[in-house]
Amino acid sequence: MEEKEKLEMILRDLEAEIRVLSAKAESAEDTADKNFYRALLLKKEDHLLKEKELLVKEKEKEVLLLEKDKDLRREKLMRLEMLGARGSAAGLGVESTTGSDSAAGLGVGSTAGAGPPACKLRQDLQNQDLFFFEPMDAIGAAAVASPGVASRFFLDPMGRQTNELKSWLDRAEKLYCEGKPILPLFINGLVKSGKSFILNEVLPAVINTYYCSGGSSQQHASMAQPNFLRVNCLPCNHSSGNSGFLMDFLVKLTKSAASQQLSAAASTPIPSNGSAVTMLAAIQDFMERLPRDRLNFLLIDEAQSFYLLERPVSNDCPQDGSTLDRSAVRQMRVILKELLLDSPRWVAWAITGSSMATLWANVAVTPPNGFALIMHHRRLNLDPMVPEDVLEVAWEQLKAQAATWDPALPEDLIWESPQQIAMLAYMCQEWINSRTASTAVELVNQTMKQKLIPEVLADLRMVLQELDKHRAHLRLLLELLDPLAGVEPAKLPQAFEMLLGSFATERGGRLYLDNPLLAQVLKVVTTESGELVDSIDTVQWSSSVMLRALIVLGERCKNPEFNSYKDLHSLLEDMASALALTPDGLLKADWFTHVLDHRYNSRGSKANFEQNYRAQAQQDPKVGLRWFHALLRNVLSHGSIVEQQKALEFYPPKLADFHSSGRINNVVTKTYGTPMPKMYDSPMPRGSKAPGALAAATPRAQFQPHVGPVRTFSLYLGKRLGRARWALGAAAATAAAAAVTLELPTRLVQAQQQPPGV
Repeated sequence: MEEKEKLEMILRDLEAEIRVLSAKAESAEDTADKNFYRALLLKKEDHLLKEKELLVKEKEKEVLLLEKDKDLRREKLMRLEMLGARGSAAGLGVESTTGSDSAAGLGVGSTAGAGPPACKLRQDLQNQDLFFFEPMDAIGAAAVASPGVASRFFLDPMGRQTNELKSWLDRAEKLYCEGKPILPLFINGLVKSGKSFILNEVLPAVINTYYCSGGSSQQHASMAQPNFLRVNCLPCNHSSGNSGFLMDFLVKLTKSAASQQLSAAASTPIPSNGSAVTMLAAIQDFMERLPRDRLNFLLIDEAQSFYLLERPVSNDCPQDGSTLDRSAVRQMRVILKELLLDSPRWVAWAITGSSMATLWANVAVTPPNGFALIMHHRRLNLDPMVPEDVLEVAWEQLKAQAATWDPALPEDLIWESPQQIAMLAYMCQEWINSRTASTAVELVNQTMKQKLIPEVLADLRMVLQELDKHRAHLRLLLELLDPLAGVEPAKLPQAFEMLLGSFATERGGRLYLDNPLLAQVLKVVTTESGELVDSIDTVQWSSSVMLRALIVLGERCKNPEFNSYKDLHSLLEDMASALALTPDGLLKADWFTHVLDHRYNSRGSKANFEQNYRAQAQQDPKVGLRWFHALLRNVLSHGSIVEQQKALEFYPPKLADFHSSGRINNVVTKTYGTPMPKMYDSPMPRGSKAPGALAAATPRAQFQPHVGPVRTFSLYLGKRLGRARWALGAAAATAAAAAVTLELPTRLVQAQQQPPGV
């Protein structure tokens, strides 16, 4: 209920009470009774005057807000008129690089000045994995659909993320109608995997699309469109204890509410010098003031900040060891749990952070009284790597958005960059914004040294402070990422299990995580004694310009589409001519046997070559060179820094000349051609048919970046599929003609399984 409505109700009640007291005062026969009622009457009249003054102020505030709204609308119209007139990096909406504040306060129909407009999703006609953000207002939608305007986009292979978000929304609506607290949503993933983007842009767009479609449930039909309140916790005060942090958090909540004209919540009193418990009560008061006829989504970014409370340090008492205020952190775990699990039924929390290992480490040790937070939540797991064809679709969209940039995006950025859309988009933004790198290699190395490695190191350092036996746990993490080692599931610390378990594969009772990039990062931040490095300045990240090129060349050599890479065939032929070796001489060369016999080819790669390709290689040196590079890729991807350096030293100089001349880079870049559209069952709804056979039979077609309107994606069509899931990120459901079947992946970690409906 809005503040003005509350005041009007109070005035009506007071006027009724005054009428009753006035009648009693007039009818009283005893003088004492008459004086008593008159005294009460005077107090009520004074109270009435004060409430009327408040109502006048509230109406004046409403007028000011309306005027501000008109001004914002005029500004928005002016921006939209100029939208097509200039190129901008703002279109790279794959992940916010400034945290969630850039999108703060935007809800359905919101006119807040900062951040992207409230959007819904539209599905591409050619590729069912591809969605575009379309503004909710007609003017914004028309501007986006204008020729030459590249839309912000979202890629969702097989619709997994949208279906899982919709499943959480279904559950939230059901709990709302039952009057029960809504389970919080944790958006889980590694550094630069798109978590903030999913939280601040995709989740609201999925919900907006669902509400615009009319929904599919009775409770949905009676609910108003939701509000979205965004808070980035990173700037909150970490050095003034729980109360200082919670005060800043509440201030951000009220500002977000004010931007959406939720005046009752925006006017929540903020205690000036209260305790942590007082601040908790104030935040709960804020939630009570939110509209109760709809869902209010609190989108909280950088949530690990709740647990990074620092001890006060003075000059007389120098800092030693951990900077954390452990007592305050222990109390904060209880406070955050109460906020997440015991909020009013009209409040739904969705949280993420750049340091998810730190967040999970604290969630794991949060007191389990009542409900255990480590179990009582929903989780959306973002894959640490995306398939190559999905990355190519993203690259086409990013290039379309950057078509007018000067300098243009380097063509080799797609394969020099880690295999993650959010990271690729981040580097595109850095390319045009920072101008500190002149090549893709320089840009990637700068990003690794100045962005990704420092964030991973800081996250690990905080987690290991919560765990005993630092070296042992760090070694377990390295073994999880080692394809020759693996770990027993029971030995993996819960923080790492929650962060990485859903991405791991189980073989022979051990867990393995195939993520060469994370493995290399961990190796460079770990000393020979098994400890984390003291400073980022001591980290030695490999800056070899040939390393990444040879890794990708090896990947292309074993790619199923190898036969279609004509330039790669020519390269291998020219390499064979340059070596001037017989087929047998090539196979017996020390550089070939060094790679073939390497330990990272001992688990099947060597046997595969011997059984299936050696005979061909003895006839054709090009075949030998193809599989040499495929085997070399395993060493360069998984080996230690010393092993990488040794493999590069063994690389024949005559072959290295092809890299120094730029030939290898050019050939690799050409292999990243036009991505294949994903049409699973067009024009039938997503999920109505298993996509595998159709995708395999679909010919490669010309892919065009989005330049106009496309059909709306009806999210509620996947409702039955969403209900069939056991846990977010744990199962993929496909609808057949008469039944729904569950595919349980082998990588599912037992601790993550949840019964249906949880």
